[in-house]
Amino acid sequence: MRLALYAGWSIVLGSGMMFLSRKLTMAYRLGLSLSVMFWTLLAGDASPAHWLGLAFQSPSLVSVAVCLGSFLWSAYRPQGGVGQALRSDPGALRILMAAGIVTGWLMLIDTLALLPVSLYAWGFGSSAFAAVLALGALFWLTRGSLASALPLTVMALFAISRLPTGNIWDALLDPWLWLALQTGWLVSAVRRHRAARVLSATTHV
Repeated sequence: MRLALYAGWSIVLGSGMMFLSRKLTMAYRLGLSLSVMFWTLLAGDASPAHWLGLAFQSPSLVSVAVCLGSFLWSAYRPQGGVGQALRSDPGALRILMAAGIVTGWLMLIDTLALLPVSLYAWGFGSSAFAAVLALGALFWLTRGSLASALPLTVMALFAISRLPTGNIWDALLDPWLWLALQTGWLVSAVRRHRAARVLSATTHV
């Protein structure tokens, strides 16, 4: 778990640096990103993973998978391949985003002890794993796209490793991912609203 903590934050921070330096040339982007990754892998309090782990524990497996995919896509930019396949099913991505947002709010309500049962505690049991696995399999069978296979991929990794905490909810969601999903939804909603206003104005003209 300690190794996974450092490795997970290394991938997340390295991917973040790749995104922040997107206006630079690829050589500089890779250099900065790899430097942040190696710095994060340092042992002890010299590593940002040490302090991030104290504040937020480990990133979820979903965050690590998405960040790793983003890093590889930015670094190699294959023609077609994974990036195009993910974009080919925006509906699946919207469904996953909505599921993450709703689950995050349920976890927050559960933290405040406002639910009749502890949803987080249920995440340590095999029944929660089976329920999420069944939903993930149904989602993939319905959509049949690469994006819809993300939950099953994460579930397989969780079944093998039990990372990051042994709780299925921690594997699927973390606070930063939850905030990112809500921010993405808000930005998307604002863009759709603006596009609708422009279309309406054009139609009236």
